[in-house]
Amino acid sequence: MKPFTYHAPTTVDEAVAMLDQYQASVAVVAGGTDVVIELNERSKTPEHVVNINKLNELRYVKEEDGLVKIGALTTFDDLENNAYVQEKLPALWDTAVHVGSPQIRSLGTIGGNVVNASVAGDSPTTFMTYGASVVLKSAQGERVMTIEDFNKGPGNCAIRSDELMTEVRFPALSADEAVGYFKIGKRKSLAIVVLAVAVYVKRTADNKVDDCRVILGAVSKHPMRAPELEALLKGRPLTREALDETLPEFTAAIQAAIPTRPSVVYKREGVRGAARRCFDQVLSQLGLA
Repeated sequence: MKPFTYHAPTTVDEAVAMLDQYQASVAVVAGGTDVVIELNERSKTPEHVVNINKLNELRYVKEEDGLVKIGALTTFDDLENNAYVQEKLPALWDTAVHVGSPQIRSLGTIGGNVVNASVAGDSPTTFMTYGASVVLKSAQGERVMTIEDFNKGPGNCAIRSDELMTEVRFPALSADEAVGYFKIGKRKSLAIVVLAVAVYVKRTADNKVDDCRVILGAVSKHPMRAPELEALLKGRPLTREALDETLPEFTAAIQAAIPTRPSVVYKREGVRGAARRCFDQVLSQLGLA
């Protein structure tokens, strides 16, 4: 590990001021589950490290003005044990409980997971399905951008070195909206995502798909929307039979996305089971199963 100057601000304003001052060579540490490894392996060699773990003002889950707002320092353990998440956001709860080990969930933050921009990141797929945006704060002010625009590629996102991610936010769901999420990992514990599927559905008064989002994780360089699958689902009756008719097209989407990658062999098979689990969750949440 290369020597660096360590900073531990206690307010967001103090942290942002430090990032503004040291932006030429700075790294931000929250839970440390990713960045500390990078520092030890010298894949990151900043002159300054800003530890934001004391910024308790960034630990919250709340619904406000029609938006669900989650502070960037909220851990996956916080999400797992939050009553609002358990009741209103079952797909996010299911995402949280399947992140790494209990130790990782108690330290890892949603802000760190989103900013890390891993191809196999858990929360970005789910947040994108909810239609989420991120809030970024700097000495010059705040800016808000969708997670789709925020993701640039493996390990690369649109945050500037003088910015701090403070929040993830997305519209609160109505009784006619639901989100399903399912991931496939290589082992039962500490599982890294090898394939994730998430589906958002808004229904019509006569129980057809009015609007939807389909997100595939660990397929492209970042979680990707599948517009061809969304078009196929729109207008379809919300029944098990009608939804299952689309499953072969999920296989086709995987084949088209990664035709020469060795993992295509099992991902084009596994995606159907993952999508079906998402459909089960959506139908259950809408009281149709």
